[in-house]
Amino acid sequence: MRTITTLLMIMASSQLFSQSIDPAFFPQFTEDTENPIIDWNDFIVGSWADPTVLKVDDEYIMYASAMHGGISTPQPISIYRFTSADGYDWELDPTTPVFEPVEDTYYEGGLETPNVVFFNGEYHMYNSVYLENIPALFKISHATSPDGINWTIDDAPVLVPDSEVSWMSDIVAEPGALVKNDTLFLFYTGISNIGAVSIGLARSLDGSSFIDTTQVVTIPEDIYPASEGYLGLSTPDATLVGDTIYLFTDLVRTDPHTFWNQVGLHQFKSYGDINQWYHDTIDIHMSEDFDWTDGNYLSQILGPAPLMDGDKLRLYYWGYDLAEIGPIDTTYHVNPVGLDLHPQPGHWGIGTSEYLFSDISDISEESKSGSTLSINYSGNEGTITTNNTFPSIVNIYSVNGQLLYQNRFTNSLDFTLDYEGLILINVSNQNSLLTKKCISSK
Repeated sequence: MRTITTLLMIMASSQLFSQSIDPAFFPQFTEDTENPIIDWNDFIVGSWADPTVLKVDDEYIMYASAMHGGISTPQPISIYRFTSADGYDWELDPTTPVFEPVEDTYYEGGLETPNVVFFNGEYHMYNSVYLENIPALFKISHATSPDGINWTIDDAPVLVPDSEVSWMSDIVAEPGALVKNDTLFLFYTGISNIGAVSIGLARSLDGSSFIDTTQVVTIPEDIYPASEGYLGLSTPDATLVGDTIYLFTDLVRTDPHTFWNQVGLHQFKSYGDINQWYHDTIDIHMSEDFDWTDGNYLSQILGPAPLMDGDKLRLYYWGYDLAEIGPIDTTYHVNPVGLDLHPQPGHWGIGTSEYLFSDISDISEESKSGSTLSINYSGNEGTITTNNTFPSIVNIYSVNGQLLYQNRFTNSLDFTLDYEGLILINVSNQNSLLTKKCISSK
């Protein structure tokens, strides 16, 4: 069986996505008046970050990263679980962490940015993990749970940087999962060896074996130019509105005081073709929009986490505002506690915004780009056709990531597969990429 790194080398050798401004609708979100809805020192002595929210029956469940202690001498990050009856007022459930670092493991240095979905009859959690809190050591882990409280983590990370794939050669982190039909989509931050920051996507049929990967979106430079310090996108997460994938990220920017700041939230969408993305023309929120995130030093808004709740699209995020450096003096929003510093109330926490759809029935899945590839498969025989003359490659995988068939062709290909079960057929050339799930029978 091929390793995930080998699969990434095969599948991500080219970046075939395209993105453009979509003249159609994007929701505009209204901030909750109680923001932040979870504050510094609520429930524990420490900070909250990285919310991810799902709804099970009538109960809302949130997972978040927790840093015990102050901001000067932080302790290792652990993961807590909250529950709520309305998605606004939250309680710890249980009161102790559901996930913590463990010595002599690949996540002994910490685990953060939890993202949880329900898939194939159990809960799946993805995290950024590391031996030491150094970005170059970040990897993405996977764990499962029958109840969302007791977790079993995989023996090894499921995604790691790949030196052969330029846009994710140095760092992969900050996973955001989406379940669509019987496939799990895992979005994540990829950083290249020259510092470019973009969003990747890997897909899985079982939650732990990822079969393909692609770079899906980059920062819209016409809206956020490099000349103004913008570096890229990070911390993705997605949800379905009807059949449309809405993808949310934050904006990474450098400024005179800090090299890396996550300063705003932006949205993209795809009508079913993961290689064609559309982006909004304006931001969702910027850090300067809110008193609790508005500062010019150690102040951010980041980590958008969407939840489609009936006809309401909720967006959770976190942020803080620790200092405003002025021409004469600096205003700090921290207090000394012993030898440490703690933010003042209302200057670090988790917030939420929402948009109420009047009708989501007209938001449907359709490919606006016009695919140049087609795949037809029945029994154990398949035909692939293209409408261009570029050399193409086909890779066919089993559900657990085993490469069953590989071939190169031009124009068209007929093939036979000696395999029974669910398969993923991936075809790519320099102009197009198409993946299709099929049932193979002898």
